[in-house]
Amino acid sequence: MKTLALPKLSTPGKLELARAALTNNLPALSKLIAAIPGSPDKVNTTKYFATRFLAWFEDQDRPNVFSIFGESGNKKLPFYAFSSLPGFDCPGAGACLFGEGNKRDNDNFATGWCYSFKGWRYPAAFFRQLQNSVLMRSAAGRLAIQHAFNEIPENKVLRLYVDGDFSGRHNIVFWMELIRSRPDVQVYGYSKSWHAFIALNESGYVWPANYKLNLSSGSKYNSAAWLEKMNKLSCVRGSFVAVPVARKHITSKAYQDKDNEGSKEYRKEVLEALKEAGHEKRFACPGNCGNCLPNGQHACGSDKLDGVTIGIGVHN
Repeated sequence: MKTLALPKLSTPGKLELARAALTNNLPALSKLIAAIPGSPDKVNTTKYFATRFLAWFEDQDRPNVFSIFGESGNKKLPFYAFSSLPGFDCPGAGACLFGEGNKRDNDNFATGWCYSFKGWRYPAAFFRQLQNSVLMRSAAGRLAIQHAFNEIPENKVLRLYVDGDFSGRHNIVFWMELIRSRPDVQVYGYSKSWHAFIALNESGYVWPANYKLNLSSGSKYNSAAWLEKMNKLSCVRGSFVAVPVARKHITSKAYQDKDNEGSKEYRKEVLEALKEAGHEKRFACPGNCGNCLPNGQHACGSDKLDGVTIGIGVHN
C-alpha cells in the first residue's frame, strides 16, 4: 500500500480510503489516515475529519461524526438532503462514472463526468458520504438512519441521494417504506439503478405517493427499452439529462443560478441540446433548487413537470 504524502488527500487517495472502509479493512484504513499530513486538531482540515471518522469507525456505538441528513437552509438546496458515496453506491452508473466507451473497471473509475467527485474537495462532504455509506451497510446503521429520518420536522422536503444511489433492491425497499411512513414529507431524487426499480415494480410493489423519481442520464441501462419500462412506474416524474454545453457556462458559473450572469444564454443552450436529442417537452435546470420555479417550488419534485425532460449542462 502506498503512503500518501500530499498536502491534501487527493481523489485517488480518497478512493483508496473509501475502499478500505467499505471492505471493513481497519488496518489499511488506520494506516491511510495516519499518513495524511497535518494536525488532527486543526479544525475543518482533512486530517481533522479523517481522525474523527476513524474513531467513530472503530466504535460505531459512538455518536455519528456528521448528521445523517443535511438540514435545509442552503440557498442552492433549501431542503433536507441525504448523500452517500458516488460510484461505490451506484451499480447502474455508466458513462457518468467510467467515461464514454470505457470499461467498467477500477482503472476507469471516477474518470467520467460525474460532478459528485468535485464535492470531495471539501473534506466534510467526503467523510459525511463515507459515513452514510457505512451506515447503509449494516442493520444497526440503517436503524440510525431511520431514527434520523423520523426526526425530520413535519411537512419538509427531502432530496434523496444528492450524491450516491440506491445500491440495490433491498435499499430501495428500505427507503420507500421510510417515505411511506411519513406522508407529510415530500421526497424526490434521482437514480440510475433502473434494473432494481423494474424488478421491484414487476413484483407488484406499490410506490409511496410522496416520492418522485427522476431518471438520471449516464446509466448503463440508458436505452429506449429501459426508458419505456421505467416511465411506466407511478413514482417516475421523468428524465433528468446531462447535456454538453460551452465551457464558458461552467467557468462563469452561469449554470449554478438563474440570477447569475450568462444564465439565460446557458439555459437556452441546454434547451437547444435537449431539442436536438429529440426531447419534446423540456426544461433547463437553472442549477439552484431554491430558485427553480416560482413560490419555492422545484421542478424535479413537481407534478406540473411530469413527463418533462429536465436538462443540465455537463460539469466538465
